[in-house]
Amino acid sequence: MQQGGAIPWVRALLALGLVFLALPVCAAPATPVVPLPQVSAHVVLRLAHAEAVPTGWDSATPPASGWTPVHLTDLWTTQWSRHNGVVWYRLRWNQSDARQPIGLLLDYVCLADAVYVNGSLIHRDPHLREPLSRSWIKPHYFLLDAPLLRAGENTLLVRVSGLAAYAPGLGVVRVGDPRVLHVRYARGVWLRRDMRIFDLTTDIVLATLFGLLWLMRRKDTLYGWFALASLSGAVYGWNFVANSPWPFASTDAWMAVHTAMHMVMAASFALFLLRYGDVRWPRVERFLLIVAALALACALALPHWFGPWRVIWQIPAMITLYAAILGFIIHALRSRRAELLIPALFLILPVLAAVHDNLVQAGVIKGETFLSDLTSPVTLVGVSFVLAYRFVVAMRRVERFNLELAQEVGAATDQLRATLQREQVLGVANARIHERLNLVRDLHDGFGGSLLGAIAELESGPDDPVRNATAQMLRDLRDDLRLLIDTSTHANDCDLAELLAPLRHRNTQRLERAGIASEWHCEGLDGLRLGAVRSLDVLRLLQEALTNVIRHSGATRVQISMQRAGARLQVEVRDDGRGFAAASLPSHFGAGLASLRARAARLGGMLEIHSEPGRGVCVRCAFAI
Repeated sequence: MQQGGAIPWVRALLALGLVFLALPVCAAPATPVVPLPQVSAHVVLRLAHAEAVPTGWDSATPPASGWTPVHLTDLWTTQWSRHNGVVWYRLRWNQSDARQPIGLLLDYVCLADAVYVNGSLIHRDPHLREPLSRSWIKPHYFLLDAPLLRAGENTLLVRVSGLAAYAPGLGVVRVGDPRVLHVRYARGVWLRRDMRIFDLTTDIVLATLFGLLWLMRRKDTLYGWFALASLSGAVYGWNFVANSPWPFASTDAWMAVHTAMHMVMAASFALFLLRYGDVRWPRVERFLLIVAALALACALALPHWFGPWRVIWQIPAMITLYAAILGFIIHALRSRRAELLIPALFLILPVLAAVHDNLVQAGVIKGETFLSDLTSPVTLVGVSFVLAYRFVVAMRRVERFNLELAQEVGAATDQLRATLQREQVLGVANARIHERLNLVRDLHDGFGGSLLGAIAELESGPDDPVRNATAQMLRDLRDDLRLLIDTSTHANDCDLAELLAPLRHRNTQRLERAGIASEWHCEGLDGLRLGAVRSLDVLRLLQEALTNVIRHSGATRVQISMQRAGARLQVEVRDDGRGFAAASLPSHFGAGLASLRARAARLGGMLEIHSEPGRGVCVRCAFAI
């Protein structure tokens, strides 16, 4: 009994234990219920929670199972690291009122996508298989209205086609007030596409401009490196504007070439900064060129390897670019030259923008705006302005040099013309002198010899007044011939002192033979050049005055003075002879006085005669030189 009574109690206790064990299982809910967000047309709601499921390339409809909760922004490589194909994203919200339209904004979809709202297709990229379309270059905005929009629960499906190597996924999704979302969409388009287009256009214009400058002046490699940097930067920047990988057949080839162009841009810009800073590092320059050429060759030959592993080249390109910029800034600060400090000021902007963007991406700074896209055009325009200013300064220097050269050539031409004219005048003068010398030689050898022979014959004959007068006349002709020979045998630029010396010697001897002592006072005659004609007039005037002294004065002493005072020359002959009254000139002064006055007039002066009986005669003539 006891044993039989104990068995039912044991069974009852076991059954009760099973019931208690089953109670927690029955009481626990299978899945926690998350309430749907409420959306209206007057507010903007960010949909942060979604569901995702990976599928193959041919998936046309979302699968019924396998959905995984994700938080947006979602890069699917965090869950499916090697998945290449399609991932479906599903989002739900509760619409309070479907009578007013709402806006739908997809901030980021990579690479290609199709969008469905409540099962209806509202957007589809042209290429959902390779070569994939490139939807990530700008946000997507849609205006949803009834009957597509329903009151109550609404479902958004986004079919994303992508490759694991290129950050595939879905970004932030916002729904709500259309005006607010459209403003946000326009701002995103301006920042992510329009600014890139402006940057790209600037690169192309600068590459064309400075490329042409380099083609016209190959030795200015500075412009060539800047043109290459701008051109490769434009090719690299096309990656952020193009909505398809054309002309390449795959995304790998597209990314490979553009990554290689990033390396080319960094290397060429580094070489440009070295040239601008007048720095020569041959080994570093060769290394940069080799790396850039190797990157481009690998991109063309091995695109399917190069594209997915592009980070191997992106990091060296960024290090090269920013190291070159920082090195140039340090070099500019050390040199303290204005032509280096000004571009260094513009180059600081991309460095500061890169630091800001990295801090935003790391979450240190709150915000969604990246400054690199904004500062890049400013930097390019600033550096190009400095280059253009440098080119203008060089052109102005060339213009000044050309002007100075033209002035020097003009001066040399004028000097040559004057020299040729002077040589022509000298040639004519030399020809005249040569002819004059020939004439003088003929006179000296012919007429002079005959004249001297006649004088000697008359002087050797008996004393006869007629013979004496004739001999005296011949002697006067001889003296005049000697003056003519003296002035003709010297050059036109011979000074008066040299011409006076022979006359002084002859007349001193004549005066001594006549018993007349002579005193000569000559001042300022050295270097005085009057020309052959005026010098002959001065000497003839002096000789005529001395002849009168010898023949008619009865003097024992005569003073001859020739003095230069400033721009005037005074000739004076003073004797101590018998003199005469000023009112009555002697008869012998008639013809001689007329000759003296004529010579004085030709010299530009006036003849003065001062005399008193018993006190001699003073003949004076002063004229401008």
